[in-house]
Amino acid sequence: MPAAERASPFLRMRRIKVITYKIIINILLRLPDAFYAVLFAVVFPVYKALHKERAYGRTEKHLAAAKEYLAKKSSSNAIAKINARDTFKGIFWNALESYRGLARFKSVEKRIVYENEYIIRDAIAECAKANAPIAGISIHQGAFELMHRSLCRYSEHVHLITDSVGDIAFREVLKDLRSDPHLTEYHPDETGRLIRELFRTKGILAMVIDQGKHTKGNTVSLFGRPSTLYLRLPQKINEMGAGIVTFRTWSEKKRIVIRFESYYPPKYDKNVGNAETEPSESPFVTRIAREVETWIAEHPEQWSWNYHGNFTAAP
Repeated sequence: MPAAERASPFLRMRRIKVITYKIIINILLRLPDAFYAVLFAVVFPVYKALHKERAYGRTEKHLAAAKEYLAKKSSSNAIAKINARDTFKGIFWNALESYRGLARFKSVEKRIVYENEYIIRDAIAECAKANAPIAGISIHQGAFELMHRSLCRYSEHVHLITDSVGDIAFREVLKDLRSDPHLTEYHPDETGRLIRELFRTKGILAMVIDQGKHTKGNTVSLFGRPSTLYLRLPQKINEMGAGIVTFRTWSEKKRIVIRFESYYPPKYDKNVGNAETEPSESPFVTRIAREVETWIAEHPEQWSWNYHGNFTAAP
């Protein structure tokens, strides 16, 4: 029996699973907010009890340490007013908004506002003169899944790194949900191809830098404690001649704000000096770490404090 025929039952099963996942996701995204409010109220106490020594416990400890650190620097800060439940509620609702936004729900799209767009537009224009691309980097805060889609406003060639989630059929559904005519996805193992395509198209690399799997990061200090940011790829392409733009998002009652923050010109470390230091001690990494700390401090209830790699020094 030919290989194609032997494989056909598996292909049919995958297609069935893809269709099933799509139907379920579309139904779930269309359920009213009242349903999700009740769902969170019912499920969260169970989750808390089951994860007291894991994700929930980590979040409590991280928040306590951050509160103590900031209390020494300022008499007033946003972290002092929140607890672990607030952060999980923020993750829950921002995830729902993210996927509704990726599904192009008008109720989400009309709430998105952009701030400081001149930063990315000027960066693209400046790098275009040198025939170079840029990278747009951020963190897992707010409705962060909308961020790579937002970069498609500024380039026809946006390159996104994604990691494997779930089985192959579910990954296919997520890829379809994230898709955009201007977007190309890459697995972390395809970094070499991504860099070649990025410089060939002079496009935009889209990347979050506060979580990573199976890769080495940069050890930084966040709230006075060692943590890890995954800046090696942005740092590498910056050294190769790409510009870097930092941006972030957070949700408010009536708005989803996407705000561009800073521009790092090509070869930033070389131009500002101190280029002979270790990568984790470079001005580029240090300055971005300070930005990230500020972002988290301003909207602590919308950052994923529960990620297992937070506040753990890189090996």
